[in-house]
Amino acid sequence: MLKKIITEPLIHFLFIAIVFFIVFDRLNSDATTANSIRISEARIEQIRQSFLTRWNREPQAKELENATQHFAINEMYLREARALSLDVGDKVINRRLRQKMDFLIEDLVSAKEPTVEELQSYYQQNIENYQTMPMYSLQQVHISIDRTPEQLEKKIEQQLQLINQGLPPQSEVTLLPAQIKQKYSVQIDRLFGDGFSEKLSNYPLSTWSGPVFSTLGQHFVFIEQKQPVTNKPFESVKQNVLKDWQYQNLQEAKASFEQKLQQNYTIERVNANSEQESE
Repeated sequence: MLKKIITEPLIHFLFIAIVFFIVFDRLNSDATTANSIRISEARIEQIRQSFLTRWNREPQAKELENATQHFAINEMYLREARALSLDVGDKVINRRLRQKMDFLIEDLVSAKEPTVEELQSYYQQNIENYQTMPMYSLQQVHISIDRTPEQLEKKIEQQLQLINQGLPPQSEVTLLPAQIKQKYSVQIDRLFGDGFSEKLSNYPLSTWSGPVFSTLGQHFVFIEQKQPVTNKPFESVKQNVLKDWQYQNLQEAKASFEQKLQQNYTIERVNANSEQESE
């Protein structure tokens, strides 16, 4: 049981978080008593770096002293504001605190570097994300659906008879292109609607096929060239795989953290009547 708890990823995550907080507190141990503003060396170095970034030069001794004094006075303002509970219920402060927690989790997760084996395993498990899109060159004949079902059926039957006789079907007036050269599936879907290119994958080359339904009408297609889906080499997409792996880890860490929070907290739903009674 103890071994299982120790190997639990969430325990590792919380342990690292606690260590992080302790180290951060030691390095930034300012203001430890109610009426004393203690400024650590690390904080003074942070103030110096901030000055350097803003003015592109090192601060003089007096300037650094003034900047440090300004920091201390700002801390005094913040203490007085907290003493007046001005931070309670402030949406801006609440949103910023939530952002800080999100950043903390992101920093902890991004600190973990995957091995090459882990990345290759993730790449194989999600190979559909690292494939080329199919590409087509084709001719299309458009049949308008702006007619009764009986008229449409008759029109399609006429085109099928032409195809059976070895003749091309006859297109109607349309703004759609009759010839499409080397277009990716996503580009074809932009022309004919989502899912149209997927229907093309089952049709043979160099013959008239259809009809294929789209939101614009019915179509007969003559596929001249089809470039199928292929897997991109791991090395060519390694950086994308790393980003995706880190994103997935972050989502899993957040979900695990939120699950732990919900185990430690109780959510009580209070209706308006109960609130009035308690007042």
